[in-house]
Amino acid sequence: MILKEQAINYNYIGLQALYERLGNNHVLKERIHSKILSAKAGIIGEKNVEAIFRKYSFPFDYAVLLDLNLSSNGKFQIDALFITRHYILILESKNIVGTLSFERDPFCLRRELESGQVDIYESPEVQLERNINLLQKWLKTNGLDIPVIGAIILGSTKSRVHKSPVTSPIMYPTTIPNFIWGLPREKAYLSLEQFQQVTNSLKNNHEDYWPYPMCETWGIDPKDLIKGVQCPVCSLFGMKKIKAGWYCEACGQVNRKAHEKAIKEWFILVKDSLNNKECREFLQLNSQQATLRIIKSMNLKECGSNKRTFYRKRDNRSV
Repeated sequence: MILKEQAINYNYIGLQALYERLGNNHVLKERIHSKILSAKAGIIGEKNVEAIFRKYSFPFDYAVLLDLNLSSNGKFQIDALFITRHYILILESKNIVGTLSFERDPFCLRRELESGQVDIYESPEVQLERNINLLQKWLKTNGLDIPVIGAIILGSTKSRVHKSPVTSPIMYPTTIPNFIWGLPREKAYLSLEQFQQVTNSLKNNHEDYWPYPMCETWGIDPKDLIKGVQCPVCSLFGMKKIKAGWYCEACGQVNRKAHEKAIKEWFILVKDSLNNKECREFLQLNSQQATLRIIKSMNLKECGSNKRTFYRKRDNRSV
């Protein structure tokens, strides 16, 4: 049973918004693009693991928690957690295409593409061991003692392992059910009540990773952002406000709600509040009254009064 599903990837959403509003010559443009590709691959890999648990079930008490963020002497993120009364299994998903070598001196993951390009990543073995240790501390803090084990999951069959990890089993998602069947279940470390308590407690202690505002996270001056409303058809910025909505001079598209994406991006990229002047400058409007009407249409929470009036999202954790 999947007790917690995959969370919204706020970082991926933020990276996309940031990438679109940075000029092609910005010093961080290429690095952000690389992070987008990495985040997208991670999401796909985690969904492949999720699909396995939706397809298969097991005739004993278990629960699956996906994309879990916890705190225990430091924050840690677990791609998938398989909880039983006999053990807890951490699955570390890696969706990296190419020939992979799990190196140990120093610990790292080496990826080589057919083109000859070589990339070095943080060691999944080290990540997994850290998560095991932190989860064990979390469990002990909550008065529980149960074995915690881990495995590395390769999200793509286009990943070929040249040098396997020494300390961690590694497999493709389709092998997960057989791996679970082979794990010992002779001893129950948790009563049924404890099992239910720990699964609910882990789920309730999850904290969404919140990287906003992205400019602050990345050390980018908001002045570097491309201003204006983006055309939903040709993707160019600078749509003009007309009576019927927003007009794109490049492709002729007219859209009544094109400003909504821009205002949402302000909260994602710049800060958690917005006043009339800031909105006017970001959307490249001239009219204070037209700007006010747009702000009012967004169902934002009004704060302050008179010239000090500003607006926030009603749900600060929405995008």
